[in-house]
Amino acid sequence: MKLRFYARDNLLVFVPGHARPAGGGARPKYVGRIYDQAWQGSPKGRPASKEPHEVDSSDPSATRLCRIASVDCSLWPADEATAKACGIKFVPVEIVDGVAVEKKGAK
Repeated sequence: MKLRFYARDNLLVFVPGHARPAGGGARPKYVGRIYDQAWQGSPKGRPASKEPHEVDSSDPSATRLCRIASVDCSLWPADEATAKACGIKFVPVEIVDGVAVEKKGAK
């Protein structure tokens, strides 16, 4: 089963297993974020991606991402199955101006 996550607010969560760049090498990869040249220098940082970050539930990093979503509240589960796997309530989100926010009118 795939677990899917969106970035939350202005929080940055490194993609598990992705080495952090040292000395200005490759750009870091963040869960639910994309690199967009137009956003460079913006106070918002990197915009949220329209497609959620996916990880297989059997992958050891899935446990870490679930903990980040449930305890740290730094990620949004992208679907009900992911929220259930994380042990939290599912909240539908939408991407507005590069930020994943709770859908208006969602219950």
